[in-house]
Amino acid sequence: MKITISDDDINQAENLFLPQGKKFNEENLKIIKSLESKDIIACPGSGKTTTLLAKIFVISNHFPLQNNQGICVITHTNVAIDEIKERLGTESNKLFEYPNFFGTIQSFVNQFLAIPYFQNTYGKNVVSIDDDIYNKEMIKEFYSMSRVLRFGLEKKFNTRDLLIEGITNLRFCLDSDLLVNRYTGQPLYKQGKTLEALKDIKKKIMEKGILCYDDAYWLAQKYLQKCEVPLQEIFSNRFKFLFIDEMQDTSRLQCEYLNRIFDKEKVIVQRFGDPNQSIYEDSTKSSWEFWDEPLRITNSKRNSPIISKMLSHFEIADSGMNGNNDIDIITPKILIFRESNINCVLPKFGQLIAENKLNLNPHCTFKAVGRIGKKNENGRLNITSYFPEYSRKVTDTKSKLYLTDFLSKEKIDPNNNKDVDEYKNSILNALIRLLWIAQIKKDTSNYFTKKSLLEKIEQENPSVFLELEENLFTWCLKIRRGEDITQEFINQSNKILSTIYNHNDFEIFEKFYKEMGTETKTKQVLNSPNIFNYPISEVEKLQIHLNTVAGVKGETHTATLFLETCYYTDDVRTLIDYFKGQNKKSKIGKREISALKHTYVAMSRPTHLLCIAAQKSSIDGHEKELKLAGWELIEL
Repeated sequence: MKITISDDDINQAENLFLPQGKKFNEENLKIIKSLESKDIIACPGSGKTTTLLAKIFVISNHFPLQNNQGICVITHTNVAIDEIKERLGTESNKLFEYPNFFGTIQSFVNQFLAIPYFQNTYGKNVVSIDDDIYNKEMIKEFYSMSRVLRFGLEKKFNTRDLLIEGITNLRFCLDSDLLVNRYTGQPLYKQGKTLEALKDIKKKIMEKGILCYDDAYWLAQKYLQKCEVPLQEIFSNRFKFLFIDEMQDTSRLQCEYLNRIFDKEKVIVQRFGDPNQSIYEDSTKSSWEFWDEPLRITNSKRNSPIISKMLSHFEIADSGMNGNNDIDIITPKILIFRESNINCVLPKFGQLIAENKLNLNPHCTFKAVGRIGKKNENGRLNITSYFPEYSRKVTDTKSKLYLTDFLSKEKIDPNNNKDVDEYKNSILNALIRLLWIAQIKKDTSNYFTKKSLLEKIEQENPSVFLELEENLFTWCLKIRRGEDITQEFINQSNKILSTIYNHNDFEIFEKFYKEMGTETKTKQVLNSPNIFNYPISEVEKLQIHLNTVAGVKGETHTATLFLETCYYTDDVRTLIDYFKGQNKKSKIGKREISALKHTYVAMSRPTHLLCIAAQKSSIDGHEKELKLAGWELIEL
């Protein structure tokens, strides 16, 4: 039975996914109605995710599909998953049940390739697929090696930090059992007892079922080498549609696996993304090769017309982007500094925000971003050059002592780049901490784990378990939005403790709860090492968050300051011709391509105000042309 997408389908999707009274334009409608394999290129802020979710919803109205086929949606984060659950509520359940799959590329590889192959090979279940758990096990096993073998490696790496980095970065080569560095692809040694000992450790850890993420792809490769033809037949018969979100971030290896698994003659494959924003893996070599003329979404709902115009000069692939005429135009600024007054850059950005009254918007967000966050010894520009307090890792350096440590977005996900599972795990860890405080154990010698806790609750009281499951999802979304769930959590945990464990002494948790509430949360945010507080008045401060370009990918800001940093060469100096709006070159080097894409991602974040922080030496002699291109130059 062929699907026919009706006007009623479209009206339902518009009512569900768009503001009241809004309609999809012709570009969106063409994509939603398209039922053939296609590439879809979407400019920044174009509502790509909304269009994809609307399409998925429309198709779900026609379930069950012919031969009970399903849809497979591959994402790189769980943002789309969260959004469709939030919009559809219980109606979304059918999208997450067999025969459908809705998840990240890593979870797809884990579930359908790595875990089945591991179970068949080793005759047992995988314990974990997680880099942190794997790294701890690798270090532990390394120190069980003989002192003689360890000595050579300790001498080779010089310091303990470099040694641990070298050990935990070891991976099996995809096409062999050769042990190599995950980044360079080079072995530590060509041959010898040390290499064999490390290989034995790696095999031992794998046999335990403790895998790193790369191990999943190694196992998947083994599975495909043995069973590619039957696997392709199975997946191509199960799924009628394959949707890939953020296609530009899909690695060559991931593309290869998906191409081998899904037969494009049988499965409708649609790939959504923006090739100008591919900054992960080797951003200079795109793994996305278009099949034919792509469909496009060219209207940006995020960027003002002037910002869209500036962005067009930095595109590797022309997007045809149009800015949002409903957004007030503020001339983009270049803040020019010298080494002696670099500390004036962030205050000037704060001043410009206040002068344009952007802070009066209740939903405003201000960020300063740079390509390089790590401080280096040669004094080259990085984020710490502008803000010495900046730290790439805000949360993991201190142990979690209070409930707010588990339920605060600033603690769980300060950079907005983690999956919803991270939020869920943190909430469950808070429950585990309560049991630990109350000295409630699984048995005489073992405390509960997250898994055993959930099993216990489900076994003892299914209704409380279902209530917890529903609350966990709601809480994850609330925390991600910055809402406080403290009291809701306490009410639920008290119910679990009293009904499941017959524990009613809640006063013992008073110390654990003592730093909860809005006042403490505000204090934590203000004291974050990654926030610059610009004083608007004696009592009011404007917060400017600092992050790397990669850390803000996918975000929308009210105002963004792109900080010139140095990756081999200085950003603005390298791309000065593009800032001047000059014609694109016919031949571009790898580093220039990478710099263009990082700059494009940074400059496409703001709705209203775009600022660039540039060294005076980077723009000397180019001032006239920069002004003609539309920049306002402000010398500090």
